[in-house]
Amino acid sequence: MKKTKIFFILIFFFILSVNNKLIAKEKDCFYCKEYKYLKDWPEEKRPSAFIYEKINYPKKMFSKTTLKNSRFIKKRASEKVGNRFVKSKGSLKKYQHLMIRDSAYFEAMFNESLNEKRVTVESLENLKKARDAIRQSLKISPNAKSSEAVYKFWATGKIMTKIYKENKQNKKKKKSIESKEISKRIKILKDLKKQITITKTNAQRAATIEADKSINE
Repeated sequence: MKKTKIFFILIFFFILSVNNKLIAKEKDCFYCKEYKYLKDWPEEKRPSAFIYEKINYPKKMFSKTTLKNSRFIKKRASEKVGNRFVKSKGSLKKYQHLMIRDSAYFEAMFNESLNEKRVTVESLENLKKARDAIRQSLKISPNAKSSEAVYKFWATGKIMTKIYKENKQNKKKKKSIESKEISKRIKILKDLKKQITITKTNAQRAATIEADKSINE
């Protein structure tokens, strides 16, 4: 993944982590100027992106207990997003496979927020901007359903994780092979050095014997 895309994603998460008190006076949203809370916004007047979707989340994404309640799902998804994109943002480049996988949790967080009547429309619009920016990393359309994006992020993340682990394992094997090869070479050099020493000693003895013969003659 290109550095610019990672940087783009980081910028959006930084904006989301800023305290509401620091947000500019003029609201940077469209629908929030007419509706304050989601409960005030009739579903028939909302774009499809702001309508809650009942999702059968991928296996192992959430525990069975979490899946019993939409609030539990949102809470767990928010925790995952916070840990990956805020607390561990410095390691996003190194662990890109985890960044892609956990982008599925951002989709879940946004979608489950649409099931809360007291959520502000302004916060939803800000979340959607960040969501759309993240989707660009896998070229997922802003108009695609949340379920589609969730499965694409999750599946791609799993594939990338498998590749990451295989590469890591191959590096260890390569390092082990290189280590054995180095040890073998060191042994050869030691044996060679020993042989040279023996040869040198024998040569000196032979030279001494020949010298003694010459003197005696």
